[in-house]
Amino acid sequence: MNNPPPINEAQAAPVGYRSKAIGGTVVTGVSAISRASLQVLAIVVLARLLTPDDFGVMGMVFPIIAFASIFQDAGLNLAVIQRERISDEELSTVFWVNTGLGLTLCLLLIGAAPLVAAFYGEPRVAALTAASGSLVLFGALSAQHSALLIRSMHFGQMAVIDCLSLLTGTLLAILAAWLYQTYWAIFLLNFGTSAANCLLCWMFSRWRPGKRALLKQVSDITRFGAHYTLGTVATYFGRNLDKVLIGRFWGTTALGYYERAYKIVLMPIIFVHNPLLRVSLPMLSQTRQDPARYRRIFMLTYTLSLLLTVPGIVLLAAAARQVVELVMGPQWVSGAPVFGWLAVACLGQLATGPLSMLFISQDRARESMISSVVTSLYSCVAFVIGLPWGAVGVAAAYAISEFLRTPVMLWYATRTGPVSFADTGRAILPFLAATPLCFLAVSYMVSRSDSFGSPLVFTLLASAIVYLVAAPCLLLNAVGRQCLGEILSIGRSLKRKLRPAA
Repeated sequence: MNNPPPINEAQAAPVGYRSKAIGGTVVTGVSAISRASLQVLAIVVLARLLTPDDFGVMGMVFPIIAFASIFQDAGLNLAVIQRERISDEELSTVFWVNTGLGLTLCLLLIGAAPLVAAFYGEPRVAALTAASGSLVLFGALSAQHSALLIRSMHFGQMAVIDCLSLLTGTLLAILAAWLYQTYWAIFLLNFGTSAANCLLCWMFSRWRPGKRALLKQVSDITRFGAHYTLGTVATYFGRNLDKVLIGRFWGTTALGYYERAYKIVLMPIIFVHNPLLRVSLPMLSQTRQDPARYRRIFMLTYTLSLLLTVPGIVLLAAAARQVVELVMGPQWVSGAPVFGWLAVACLGQLATGPLSMLFISQDRARESMISSVVTSLYSCVAFVIGLPWGAVGVAAAYAISEFLRTPVMLWYATRTGPVSFADTGRAILPFLAATPLCFLAVSYMVSRSDSFGSPLVFTLLASAIVYLVAAPCLLLNAVGRQCLGEILSIGRSLKRKLRPAA
């Protein structure tokens, strides 16, 4: 009798979606809170040990790293996640393609370092650019193993990897900033995180590259990756041209304010949207033949992401000065208008960011590419319009453009598939009501901010108020009530699991 072939982690089919969703959401949520805490610690400590000029120098390099990182996996990892079945030979082929791309990009960054320094007229950028090649190589080496862990819904292992990686980078950065007060501390935050992530992904994943398949066997993967990469290239310009222009025409200090503000307002996307996408994407990809279940999973994820992020971003937009003084220190307060406008811009991104799950899970890479190209061109025009007014002008133009783009993007992403434009509208409706209420509440508190004694007390009270105002707004329609019901159901499930056995 022949023994059945072993099931590898690339082919293992998940069972019990609700159980997986609850467990994955809780584990990923704990991980996101831990990582956000570490990120805030890094921001607070580094902002006090370093200067805006230091952040501006590293801010000149970040767009270069972001551009190279697009090609380190060329979208192949997402193609692996959303494919129904994939063999070890095909995985090995994808791995070696990723590795070749990563090594090539590493060498290109080393060679391009003098050119980048000449473009900015800043010699300190050369060594940072060359050293950044290592970040791309680490990312390429770990992409496949990370994708397999996500595909197999090993959320606990990914949570450990994420937290330990960021902890490593944070400790390295703080130590370097404390001892040497150098912009290299910011680089070490990224280097330590990337290196630790690569090592841990290899440790936790049981898969190892072996015999390769013919390239034609993975033609669908490479085609998906090509479309996704082209879209990501377009998105890159829409998210980084602002920094390049500010650094080139307004210098390191202006870029330092803008880069730190951008990093802070991106935190909801990094620590809420991305973890929720990690949990939901495998389930959406594997339920696309069941429209009702697909729609339910997406709508819950979408509404929950808005509930977790919108109130906090409204707080930052309405009380930018108080939050900046608390998090960054008094020397950063003059950059508060940049923080405020970028927070307003982020509100639009909170509504459109999760839509990437629709494109990826429905294998609509070409449509994703088209939307990214159009969005990027649109954003770049806004950056150029705002540039004469410096970093504040760029941020304000970006914010206005996002509100014009959001409804168009919602319509385009929902033209086909189980989720309709009306579905997204119903999910957004409670937050259209909550946003002005939260803004008015925080604005009133700002007018009386002297009575709170310190920025910490003000921020804690304002945070509680915006979420207390936003949560009841979910009762306005069935989608919101369903989200609240699911949250309560998850809470009851956790209570039963945590209750000691009698």
